[in-house]
Amino acid sequence: MIYGTFSPRTLRRTLRLPVIAAVAGLGFLSTQLIAQEAAVSRTPGQSELSYTVETLATGVNNGYQLAMDPVNRRVYFSDAQWRVEERADDGTISVQQSGSGKLVEFDAATRTLASIHSFLNLTRNDGNGREGEPFNWDGITAGSMSSMRTTFSPYGVDIDPLVPNAAGQADPVIITTTARGRDSDEGYGGNVVIYRASQGAPTDADRLFEFEDGTPIFNGIRRVTVNTQTHKAFITNMGSETIPGYIAVIDLASKRVDARIAIPGNQGVIGAAVDAENNLVYVGTMRGEKLYVIDVNLVDNSDPKDFELNNSAVFELNATVGANARPTYNAELKRVYVSSFSNPAGRISIVNADPGSESYGRLMQGFETGATNMVEVDVERGLLYSANLGDREVVVFDLESYSELLRLPTTGNALNIAIDPVTRDVWVSNFSDASAVDIFRVQRP
Repeated sequence: MIYGTFSPRTLRRTLRLPVIAAVAGLGFLSTQLIAQEAAVSRTPGQSELSYTVETLATGVNNGYQLAMDPVNRRVYFSDAQWRVEERADDGTISVQQSGSGKLVEFDAATRTLASIHSFLNLTRNDGNGREGEPFNWDGITAGSMSSMRTTFSPYGVDIDPLVPNAAGQADPVIITTTARGRDSDEGYGGNVVIYRASQGAPTDADRLFEFEDGTPIFNGIRRVTVNTQTHKAFITNMGSETIPGYIAVIDLASKRVDARIAIPGNQGVIGAAVDAENNLVYVGTMRGEKLYVIDVNLVDNSDPKDFELNNSAVFELNATVGANARPTYNAELKRVYVSSFSNPAGRISIVNADPGSESYGRLMQGFETGATNMVEVDVERGLLYSANLGDREVVVFDLESYSELLRLPTTGNALNIAIDPVTRDVWVSNFSDASAVDIFRVQRP
Protein backbone atom coordinates (compact mmCIF):
# COMPACT_ATOMS: atom_id res chain seq x y z
CA MET A 1 0.00 0.00 0.00
CA ILE A 2 1.01 3.61 -0.56
CA TYR A 3 0.92 5.99 2.38
CA GLY A 4 1.71 9.69 2.38
CA THR A 5 5.04 10.49 4.02
CA PHE A 6 3.47 13.34 6.02
CA SER A 7 1.40 11.31 8.54
CA PRO A 8 -1.92 11.04 6.69
CA ARG A 9 -5.04 11.70 8.70
CA THR A 10 -7.26 9.73 6.41
CA LEU A 11 -6.64 6.88 4.04
CA ARG A 12 -9.13 5.28 1.73
CA ARG A 13 -8.32 2.20 -0.27
CA THR A 14 -10.70 0.90 -2.92
CA LEU A 15 -10.10 -2.23 -4.92
CA ARG A 16 -11.99 -2.71 -8.15
CA LEU A 17 -12.23 -5.90 -10.11
CA PRO A 18 -9.63 -6.34 -12.86
CA VAL A 19 -10.58 -5.41 -16.39
CA ILE A 20 -9.01 -7.86 -18.83
CA ALA A 21 -8.38 -6.86 -22.44
CA ALA A 22 -7.40 -9.52 -24.97
CA VAL A 23 -5.03 -8.31 -27.67
CA ALA A 24 -4.17 -10.51 -30.62
CA GLY A 25 -0.57 -11.65 -30.48
CA LEU A 26 0.12 -9.78 -27.25
CA GLY A 27 -1.64 -11.91 -24.66
CA PHE A 28 -3.82 -10.40 -21.97
CA LEU A 29 -3.46 -7.07 -20.25
CA SER A 30 -4.90 -6.55 -16.78
CA THR A 31 -5.88 -2.98 -15.98
CA GLN A 32 -6.56 -3.49 -12.31
CA LEU A 33 -7.01 -0.17 -10.49
CA ILE A 34 -6.32 0.67 -6.86
CA ALA A 35 -7.47 4.06 -5.54
CA GLN A 36 -6.07 5.61 -2.39
CA GLU A 37 -6.43 8.97 -0.69
CA ALA A 38 -4.34 10.71 1.95
CA ALA A 39 -4.82 14.10 3.61
CA VAL A 40 -1.34 15.54 4.01
CA SER A 41 -0.33 18.13 6.62
CA ARG A 42 2.09 20.89 5.75
CA THR A 43 4.19 23.06 8.04
CA PRO A 44 2.39 25.37 10.52
CA GLY A 45 0.80 28.44 8.98
CA GLN A 46 0.42 26.85 5.56
CA SER A 47 -2.72 25.51 3.96
CA GLU A 48 -3.30 21.80 3.63
CA LEU A 49 -2.92 19.69 0.51
CA SER A 50 -4.40 16.28 -0.13
CA TYR A 51 -4.01 13.80 -2.94
CA THR A 52 -5.56 10.70 -4.38
CA VAL A 53 -3.65 8.20 -6.46
CA GLU A 54 -4.90 5.59 -8.89
CA THR A 55 -2.49 2.99 -10.22
CA LEU A 56 -3.27 1.26 -13.51
CA ALA A 57 -1.46 -1.73 -14.97
CA THR A 58 -0.03 -0.83 -18.38
CA GLY A 59 1.36 -4.16 -19.57
CA VAL A 60 4.64 -2.40 -20.39
CA ASN A 61 7.69 -4.64 -19.92
CA ASN A 62 10.49 -2.12 -20.47
CA GLY A 63 9.00 1.30 -19.90
CA TYR A 64 10.38 4.77 -20.46
CA GLN A 65 8.40 7.83 -21.43
CA LEU A 66 4.76 8.77 -21.74
CA ALA A 67 3.15 11.40 -23.97
CA MET A 68 -0.26 13.05 -23.69
CA ASP A 69 -2.43 14.17 -26.59
CA PRO A 70 -4.17 17.14 -24.86
CA VAL A 71 -6.68 17.61 -27.67
CA ASN A 72 -8.05 14.07 -27.72
CA ARG A 73 -7.04 13.31 -24.11
CA ARG A 74 -5.10 10.16 -24.90
CA VAL A 75 -1.98 9.05 -23.04
CA TYR A 76 0.68 6.82 -24.65
CA PHE A 77 3.25 4.67 -22.82
CA SER A 78 6.35 3.29 -24.52
CA ASP A 79 7.55 -0.30 -24.24
CA ALA A 80 11.07 -0.86 -25.59
CA GLN A 81 11.56 -4.56 -24.83
CA TRP A 82 13.58 -6.32 -27.55
CA ARG A 83 14.03 -9.98 -28.48
CA VAL A 84 16.97 -12.09 -27.26
CA GLU A 85 17.79 -15.65 -28.38
CA GLU A 86 20.54 -18.03 -27.33
CA ARG A 87 21.97 -21.00 -29.22
CA ALA A 88 23.43 -23.98 -27.37
CA ASP A 89 26.40 -26.06 -28.55
CA ASP A 90 24.04 -28.64 -30.02
CA GLY A 91 22.35 -25.96 -32.14
CA THR A 92 19.22 -25.68 -30.01
CA ILE A 93 17.87 -22.12 -29.97
CA SER A 94 16.00 -20.79 -26.95
CA VAL A 95 14.22 -17.48 -26.45
CA GLN A 96 15.73 -15.63 -23.49
CA GLN A 97 13.50 -12.57 -23.88
CA SER A 98 10.60 -12.05 -26.22
CA GLY A 99 10.06 -8.71 -27.90
CA SER A 100 7.01 -6.75 -26.78
CA GLY A 101 7.66 -3.36 -28.40
CA LYS A 102 4.53 -1.23 -28.40
CA LEU A 103 2.74 1.92 -27.38
CA VAL A 104 -0.06 1.42 -24.88
CA GLU A 105 -2.84 3.98 -25.34
CA PHE A 106 -5.19 5.05 -22.53
CA ASP A 107 -8.27 7.25 -22.61
CA ALA A 108 -7.57 9.90 -19.97
CA ALA A 109 -11.24 10.74 -19.50
CA THR A 110 -12.30 7.20 -18.59
CA ARG A 111 -8.87 5.89 -17.53
CA THR A 112 -9.39 2.79 -19.61
CA LEU A 113 -7.21 0.99 -22.12
CA ALA A 114 -8.01 2.35 -25.58
CA SER A 115 -5.56 0.49 -27.83
CA ILE A 116 -2.20 -1.23 -28.13
CA HIS A 117 0.01 -0.08 -31.01
CA SER A 118 2.29 -3.02 -31.77
CA PHE A 119 5.77 -2.41 -33.22
CA LEU A 120 6.41 -6.12 -33.74
CA ASN A 121 5.61 -6.04 -37.46
CA LEU A 122 8.43 -3.59 -38.17
CA THR A 123 11.50 -4.97 -39.92
CA ARG A 124 14.74 -4.71 -37.92
CA ASN A 125 17.16 -2.18 -39.36
CA ASP A 126 19.63 -4.90 -40.38
CA GLY A 127 16.92 -6.73 -42.34
CA ASN A 128 16.96 -9.78 -40.05
CA GLY A 129 13.20 -10.35 -40.01
CA ARG A 130 10.41 -8.54 -38.27
CA GLU A 131 10.66 -7.70 -34.59
CA GLY A 132 8.10 -10.29 -33.53
CA GLU A 133 9.78 -13.09 -35.52
CA PRO A 134 12.62 -15.47 -34.60
CA PHE A 135 16.10 -14.54 -35.83
CA ASN A 136 17.66 -15.92 -38.98
CA TRP A 137 20.86 -17.60 -37.76
CA ASP A 138 22.32 -18.30 -41.20
CA GLY A 139 26.00 -17.36 -41.19
CA ILE A 140 25.93 -16.42 -37.49
CA THR A 141 28.58 -18.09 -35.33
CA ALA A 142 27.94 -16.36 -32.01
CA GLY A 143 26.07 -18.13 -29.24
CA SER A 144 23.47 -15.39 -28.69
CA MET A 145 21.60 -12.75 -30.66
CA SER A 146 19.72 -9.65 -29.55
CA SER A 147 17.68 -7.07 -31.44
CA MET A 148 18.72 -4.40 -28.93
CA ARG A 149 20.69 -2.52 -31.61
CA THR A 150 18.33 -3.13 -34.53
CA THR A 151 14.91 -2.67 -32.95
CA PHE A 152 12.45 0.19 -33.52
CA SER A 153 10.58 -0.42 -30.27
CA PRO A 154 9.98 2.92 -28.54
CA TYR A 155 11.87 4.58 -25.72
CA GLY A 156 10.97 8.25 -26.19
CA VAL A 157 7.56 9.40 -27.44
CA ASP A 158 5.76 12.62 -28.28
CA ILE A 159 2.65 13.50 -30.26
CA ASP A 160 1.45 16.33 -32.48
CA PRO A 161 -2.37 16.24 -32.37
CA LEU A 162 -2.86 18.88 -35.06
CA VAL A 163 -0.98 17.64 -38.15
CA PRO A 164 -3.39 17.86 -41.12
CA ASN A 165 -3.91 14.77 -43.27
CA ALA A 166 -4.53 14.66 -47.03
CA ALA A 167 -8.10 15.83 -46.49
CA GLY A 168 -6.92 18.80 -44.44
CA GLN A 169 -8.26 17.41 -41.17
CA ALA A 170 -6.24 17.23 -37.96
CA ASP A 171 -4.97 13.67 -37.58
CA PRO A 172 -2.51 13.15 -34.69
CA VAL A 173 1.03 12.09 -35.53
CA ILE A 174 3.04 9.99 -33.08
CA ILE A 175 6.84 10.21 -32.98
CA THR A 176 8.93 7.62 -31.13
CA THR A 177 12.67 7.24 -30.65
CA THR A 178 14.82 4.17 -30.05
CA ALA A 179 17.90 5.14 -28.08
CA ARG A 180 20.10 2.06 -28.53
CA GLY A 181 20.06 1.61 -32.28
CA ARG A 182 23.41 0.88 -33.90
CA ASP A 183 24.60 0.72 -37.47
CA SER A 184 27.13 -2.10 -37.90
CA ASP A 185 29.34 0.03 -40.18
CA GLU A 186 28.77 3.57 -38.95
CA GLY A 187 28.51 3.08 -35.17
CA TYR A 188 25.79 4.24 -32.81
CA GLY A 189 22.81 5.86 -34.46
CA GLY A 190 19.22 5.48 -33.39
CA ASN A 191 15.83 4.79 -34.90
CA VAL A 192 12.68 6.89 -35.24
CA VAL A 193 9.10 5.94 -36.11
CA ILE A 194 6.57 8.54 -37.32
CA TYR A 195 2.98 7.50 -37.98
CA ARG A 196 -0.65 8.59 -37.72
CA ALA A 197 -2.44 7.56 -34.53
CA SER A 198 -5.42 6.58 -36.70
CA GLN A 199 -3.32 3.78 -38.25
CA GLY A 200 -3.35 1.89 -34.97
CA ALA A 201 0.23 0.69 -35.51
CA PRO A 202 3.27 1.73 -37.57
CA THR A 203 4.51 0.12 -40.80
CA ASP A 204 7.95 -0.11 -42.37
CA ALA A 205 7.16 3.02 -44.38
CA ASP A 206 7.03 4.92 -41.07
CA ARG A 207 10.63 4.09 -40.07
CA LEU A 208 13.33 6.77 -40.24
CA PHE A 209 16.96 5.95 -39.52
CA GLU A 210 19.18 6.59 -42.56
CA PHE A 211 19.65 8.97 -45.49
CA GLU A 212 19.21 7.79 -49.06
CA ASP A 213 22.91 6.91 -49.28
CA GLY A 214 22.60 4.62 -46.24
CA THR A 215 24.42 6.82 -43.70
CA PRO A 216 22.72 7.17 -40.28
CA ILE A 217 20.59 10.23 -39.62
CA PHE A 218 20.96 10.00 -35.86
CA ASN A 219 23.84 9.50 -33.45
CA GLY A 220 23.19 8.62 -29.83
CA ILE A 221 19.50 9.49 -30.04
CA ARG A 222 17.62 10.37 -26.86
CA ARG A 223 14.47 12.52 -26.60
CA VAL A 224 11.89 14.06 -28.89
CA THR A 225 9.72 17.17 -28.64
CA VAL A 226 7.45 18.84 -31.20
CA ASN A 227 6.25 22.24 -32.36
CA THR A 228 2.52 21.77 -32.90
CA GLN A 229 2.28 24.99 -34.93
CA THR A 230 4.98 24.23 -37.51
CA HIS A 231 4.60 20.42 -37.21
CA LYS A 232 8.31 19.84 -36.77
CA ALA A 233 9.91 17.32 -34.42
CA PHE A 234 13.19 18.03 -32.65
CA ILE A 235 15.22 14.98 -31.69
CA THR A 236 18.21 15.14 -29.36
CA ASN A 237 21.44 13.32 -30.20
CA MET A 238 24.40 12.74 -27.91
CA GLY A 239 26.90 12.58 -30.78
CA SER A 240 30.31 10.95 -30.40
CA GLU A 241 34.01 11.78 -30.13
CA THR A 242 34.00 12.90 -33.76
CA ILE A 243 30.39 14.10 -34.15
CA PRO A 244 29.03 16.94 -31.98
CA GLY A 245 25.80 16.63 -30.03
CA TYR A 246 22.96 17.96 -32.15
CA ILE A 247 19.26 18.45 -32.74
CA ALA A 248 17.72 16.69 -35.75
CA VAL A 249 14.78 18.62 -37.20
CA ILE A 250 12.12 16.43 -38.83
CA ASP A 251 9.14 17.60 -40.88
CA LEU A 252 6.26 15.45 -39.65
CA ALA A 253 4.04 15.62 -42.73
CA SER A 254 6.77 14.48 -45.13
CA LYS A 255 8.95 12.56 -42.63
CA ARG A 256 11.89 14.46 -44.10
CA VAL A 257 15.03 15.58 -42.26
CA ASP A 258 15.18 19.38 -42.51
CA ALA A 259 18.44 19.98 -40.65
CA ARG A 260 20.92 18.71 -38.09
CA ILE A 261 21.93 21.57 -35.79
CA ALA A 262 25.06 21.12 -33.70
CA ILE A 263 25.51 22.52 -30.22
CA PRO A 264 29.07 23.84 -29.72
CA GLY A 265 31.67 22.19 -27.56
CA ASN A 266 30.87 18.51 -28.17
CA GLN A 267 28.87 18.44 -24.94
CA GLY A 268 26.24 15.88 -25.98
CA VAL A 269 22.59 16.92 -26.35
CA ILE A 270 20.19 15.25 -23.91
CA GLY A 271 17.03 17.40 -23.55
CA ALA A 272 14.99 19.90 -25.56
CA ALA A 273 11.83 22.00 -25.17
CA VAL A 274 9.85 24.07 -27.69
CA ASP A 275 8.48 27.61 -27.56
CA ALA A 276 6.00 27.17 -30.41
CA GLU A 277 4.86 30.79 -30.57
CA ASN A 278 8.38 32.15 -31.15
CA ASN A 279 9.69 29.03 -32.95
CA LEU A 280 12.51 28.55 -30.47
CA VAL A 281 14.04 25.33 -29.14
CA TYR A 282 15.77 25.27 -25.76
CA VAL A 283 18.55 22.70 -25.50
CA GLY A 284 20.21 21.08 -22.50
CA THR A 285 23.50 19.20 -22.75
CA MET A 286 24.90 16.13 -21.04
CA ARG A 287 28.31 17.48 -20.06
CA GLY A 288 27.97 21.28 -20.21
CA GLU A 289 26.57 23.74 -17.67
CA LYS A 290 24.80 26.23 -19.95
CA LEU A 291 21.38 26.34 -21.58
CA TYR A 292 21.20 26.96 -25.34
CA VAL A 293 18.47 28.19 -27.65
CA ILE A 294 18.01 27.53 -31.37
CA ASP A 295 16.15 30.18 -33.35
CA VAL A 296 14.44 27.90 -35.87
CA ASN A 297 13.42 30.97 -37.90
CA LEU A 298 17.09 31.27 -38.88
CA VAL A 299 17.64 27.62 -39.80
CA ASP A 300 18.87 26.80 -43.31
CA ASN A 301 17.34 23.52 -44.57
CA SER A 302 19.40 23.27 -47.76
CA ASP A 303 21.77 20.55 -46.50
CA PRO A 304 20.52 18.41 -43.59
CA LYS A 305 23.84 16.53 -43.36
CA ASP A 306 25.92 19.65 -42.66
CA PHE A 307 26.51 20.15 -38.93
CA GLU A 308 28.10 23.60 -39.39
CA LEU A 309 25.49 25.13 -41.70
CA ASN A 310 23.34 26.47 -38.85
CA ASN A 311 25.92 27.56 -36.31
CA SER A 312 24.58 31.12 -36.48
CA ALA A 313 21.11 29.94 -35.36
CA VAL A 314 22.43 28.64 -32.01
CA PHE A 315 22.85 30.94 -28.99
CA GLU A 316 24.29 30.27 -25.55
CA LEU A 317 22.13 31.81 -22.83
CA ASN A 318 23.48 33.54 -19.75
CA ALA A 319 22.11 30.85 -17.46
CA THR A 320 24.14 28.15 -15.74
CA VAL A 321 21.78 25.23 -15.19
CA GLY A 322 24.09 22.26 -14.64
CA ALA A 323 24.90 19.14 -16.61
CA ASN A 324 22.52 16.41 -17.80
CA ALA A 325 19.89 19.10 -18.36
CA ARG A 326 16.31 18.38 -19.42
CA PRO A 327 14.32 21.61 -20.08
CA THR A 328 10.55 22.10 -20.00
CA TYR A 329 9.02 25.27 -21.47
CA ASN A 330 5.87 26.89 -20.06
CA ALA A 331 4.11 29.24 -22.48
CA GLU A 332 1.87 30.90 -19.87
CA LEU A 333 4.74 32.06 -17.70
CA LYS A 334 7.32 32.28 -20.51
CA ARG A 335 9.85 30.36 -18.47
CA VAL A 336 12.06 27.33 -18.95
CA TYR A 337 12.24 24.89 -16.06
CA VAL A 338 15.39 22.77 -16.26
CA SER A 339 15.91 19.45 -14.49
CA SER A 340 19.62 18.75 -14.12
CA PHE A 341 19.64 15.07 -13.30
CA SER A 342 22.06 13.92 -10.65
CA ASN A 343 21.66 11.30 -7.98
CA PRO A 344 21.11 12.01 -5.13
CA ALA A 345 21.14 15.84 -5.37
CA GLY A 346 19.69 17.06 -8.66
CA ARG A 347 18.86 20.67 -9.38
CA ILE A 348 15.91 22.59 -10.83
CA SER A 349 16.67 25.91 -12.54
CA ILE A 350 14.14 28.49 -13.72
CA VAL A 351 15.19 30.64 -16.70
CA ASN A 352 13.50 33.73 -18.15
CA ALA A 353 12.23 32.74 -21.61
CA ASP A 354 10.41 35.93 -22.57
CA PRO A 355 12.25 37.20 -25.68
CA GLY A 356 10.87 40.70 -25.06
CA SER A 357 12.37 40.91 -21.58
CA GLU A 358 15.67 42.64 -20.79
CA SER A 359 16.57 39.67 -18.59
CA TYR A 360 15.81 37.08 -21.27
CA GLY A 361 17.91 33.96 -20.93
CA ARG A 362 19.00 34.67 -17.38
CA LEU A 363 18.60 32.48 -14.34
CA MET A 364 15.66 33.51 -12.16
CA GLN A 365 15.85 30.84 -9.46
CA GLY A 366 17.58 27.57 -8.72
CA PHE A 367 17.30 25.00 -5.96
CA GLU A 368 18.34 21.46 -5.18
CA THR A 369 15.95 18.57 -5.04
CA GLY A 370 16.30 14.83 -5.42
CA ALA A 371 17.24 13.02 -8.64
CA THR A 372 14.96 15.11 -10.86
CA ASN A 373 14.48 13.59 -14.31
CA MET A 374 11.95 16.12 -15.61
CA VAL A 375 9.46 18.69 -14.38
CA GLU A 376 5.97 19.79 -15.35
CA VAL A 377 4.12 22.97 -14.40
CA ASP A 378 0.47 23.48 -13.44
CA VAL A 379 -0.01 27.24 -13.58
CA GLU A 380 -3.71 26.98 -12.78
CA ARG A 381 -2.99 25.39 -9.39
CA GLY A 382 0.35 27.08 -8.79
CA LEU A 383 2.28 23.82 -8.58
CA LEU A 384 5.58 22.52 -9.94
CA TYR A 385 6.00 18.74 -10.21
CA SER A 386 9.36 16.97 -10.32
CA ALA A 387 9.66 13.30 -11.34
CA ASN A 388 12.51 12.06 -9.20
CA LEU A 389 13.99 9.02 -10.89
CA GLY A 390 15.49 6.62 -8.38
CA ASP A 391 13.66 8.14 -5.42
CA ARG A 392 10.36 6.56 -6.52
CA GLU A 393 8.42 9.76 -6.02
CA VAL A 394 7.11 13.00 -7.50
CA VAL A 395 7.97 16.08 -5.45
CA VAL A 396 5.50 18.98 -5.49
CA PHE A 397 6.70 22.58 -5.10
CA ASP A 398 4.90 25.90 -4.77
CA LEU A 399 5.23 27.71 -8.11
CA GLU A 400 5.95 31.10 -6.50
CA SER A 401 8.13 30.35 -3.48
CA TYR A 402 9.48 26.99 -4.75
CA SER A 403 9.06 25.61 -1.25
CA GLU A 404 8.42 21.90 -1.05
CA LEU A 405 4.78 21.06 -0.38
CA LEU A 406 4.34 17.35 -0.84
CA ARG A 407 5.96 14.06 -1.89
CA LEU A 408 3.91 11.65 -3.95
CA PRO A 409 5.17 8.03 -3.71
CA THR A 410 5.13 6.19 -7.05
CA THR A 411 4.90 2.53 -7.97
CA GLY A 412 8.31 2.54 -9.64
CA ASN A 413 11.07 4.98 -10.54
CA ALA A 414 9.20 8.10 -11.70
CA LEU A 415 10.41 9.06 -15.17
CA ASN A 416 8.21 11.74 -16.70
CA ILE A 417 4.91 13.54 -16.22
CA ALA A 418 1.87 14.78 -18.15
CA ILE A 419 -0.97 16.91 -16.82
CA ASP A 420 -4.53 16.33 -18.01
CA PRO A 421 -5.71 19.73 -19.31
CA VAL A 422 -9.28 19.10 -18.12
CA THR A 423 -8.95 17.49 -14.68
CA ARG A 424 -5.38 18.65 -13.87
CA ASP A 425 -4.60 15.05 -12.89
CA VAL A 426 -0.92 14.14 -12.98
CA TRP A 427 0.03 11.05 -15.01
CA VAL A 428 3.43 9.55 -14.15
CA SER A 429 5.34 6.99 -16.19
CA ASN A 430 7.54 4.52 -14.30
CA PHE A 431 10.89 3.27 -15.52
CA SER A 432 11.65 -0.29 -16.65
CA ASP A 433 9.42 -3.18 -15.56
CA ALA A 434 7.09 -1.41 -13.10
CA SER A 435 4.27 -2.04 -15.64
CA ALA A 436 2.11 0.66 -14.06
CA VAL A 437 1.07 4.28 -14.33
CA ASP A 438 0.29 6.38 -11.28
CA ILE A 439 -2.40 9.06 -11.65
CA PHE A 440 -2.39 11.71 -8.92
CA ARG A 441 -4.99 14.32 -8.11
CA VAL A 442 -3.54 17.01 -5.86
CA GLN A 443 -6.14 19.16 -4.16
CA ARG A 444 -6.25 22.29 -2.04
CA PRO A 445 -9.06 22.59 0.54
